[in-house]
Amino acid sequence: MIYVQVFSVIIAVMRMRMVSPQTISGGSCTKDVETVADFDVDRYTGRWYEHEKYPVIFEFGGKCIYAEYHDLGNNEVSVFNYQKNKFPGLGSSITGTAKVVSSGKLEVRFDGFAALAGPGNYWVLDTDYENFSVVYSCADFLGIVNTKVIWILTRERFPEKQIVAQARDAITSHGFSLRGLVKTDQSNCD
Repeated sequence: MIYVQVFSVIIAVMRMRMVSPQTISGGSCTKDVETVADFDVDRYTGRWYEHEKYPVIFEFGGKCIYAEYHDLGNNEVSVFNYQKNKFPGLGSSITGTAKVVSSGKLEVRFDGFAALAGPGNYWVLDTDYENFSVVYSCADFLGIVNTKVIWILTRERFPEKQIVAQARDAITSHGFSLRGLVKTDQSNCD
């Protein structure tokens, strides 16, 4: 029986390393992360370009990444995520819905095969709605280890430096590291 438990932990750690190797921590995800107060889902809708993120396996080889959110009413938004693959140059997308569960905290459910992973959290740490958003997500495995992902999203494909600086300041003010952030290639997207 102990071998099964050890094997399960090893598999969980391997899965987490595939998701985000720079952000693995021991224990469960913390629930006391401060998010945007009085989050306005209507102002948040529209297109957001991914500027930087902690790397995740489902974006491997991706460029020109963006997300579009549309208000469905009842504190729900439709989710459309797109990326162009650097290698064959083909685009891929995934759809789903996100529900606001409390201010700045959304629960995302993707359609199709991705639905097997279950709901994910999408917590807006900071946004000015017009220029940038900082999004946090955390998944834990068996309460033993967790992996954190942070995204910097911007309204412009190529934002001004002070907008990116503002987003990066939001990350550090929430106690997260800038180390491990990778800039998303947004060149030659048209």
